[in-house]
Amino acid sequence: MIRRSYACLECGVPGSKQVQQTHFRKAGRGPPLVVLHPSPMSSAFMEPLIGLLQDRVTVTAPDTPGYGMSDPLPDEPQSLEPYVHWLASFLKSQNLGSAGIYGSATGAQIAVQFSRRYPEMSDYVILDNAVHFTEEERQDILAKYFPDMTPQADGRHLSTAWEMSSGLFKQFPWYDQREESRVSDAEPPLALVHSTALAYLNAGVDYSRAYRAAFLNEDARNIQQITRPTRVIRWAGSILKRYADRLDEFEWLDHIRMVPCAASPEARFAAIRQAVAELAG
Repeated sequence: MIRRSYACLECGVPGSKQVQQTHFRKAGRGPPLVVLHPSPMSSAFMEPLIGLLQDRVTVTAPDTPGYGMSDPLPDEPQSLEPYVHWLASFLKSQNLGSAGIYGSATGAQIAVQFSRRYPEMSDYVILDNAVHFTEEERQDILAKYFPDMTPQADGRHLSTAWEMSSGLFKQFPWYDQREESRVSDAEPPLALVHSTALAYLNAGVDYSRAYRAAFLNEDARNIQQITRPTRVIRWAGSILKRYADRLDEFEWLDHIRMVPCAASPEARFAAIRQAVAELAG
């Protein structure tokens, strides 16, 4: 059974005396694994993964600050460093000296920076939907990816959230209508679009905070600097596959390995489970 609770932590600024609540889900038995969700989702998005892994490891899935039911950071972050500090505080609150760290998309970039900053607290790292962007691509994304979500009297912020959420599963970036950016011709399930739109709205006008910092960090050279055992899930069904394939252009030390898998969700889950089995022991 998945249990839900809150941890009271210091803010994402070292030395701060303010506290913030972090909501999290937890289940399983065995060695600890912390799983970090993509933006703008919450730990609810990780429930299928928790169910998949809970017989092998104790899975803890926090809501990143400002998403789900966790308090936001007190100030707008300029990098992922406040999220790294938050994650270290969260592990300490759970009496975890170290843990395996899994992250998808935004969660993957937090995992990258956390394992670089706190290698002694990172037993191993599993990255999902981690890619490499050029500087030009990063700047284009920062300029266009994040429309204003301030509530409007005519409700157009609601249609903006829906447009973003439906486009996300058809092309990447969601606003790019060029054929080369298309990832699927199929209409995404309405329930998935609906839950994503609700996540944007729940995060509110600051929904882009962790998102922006993560996009700025999407550089293969950051992954190269991880010193802990690392697996990079290379899922053929990812909307980011075109950018993830660029990782093959870089040289990797033996402790960082690519894990290719087929396009089905089942293949992705099997790859993640195998990586956990291999690294968690």
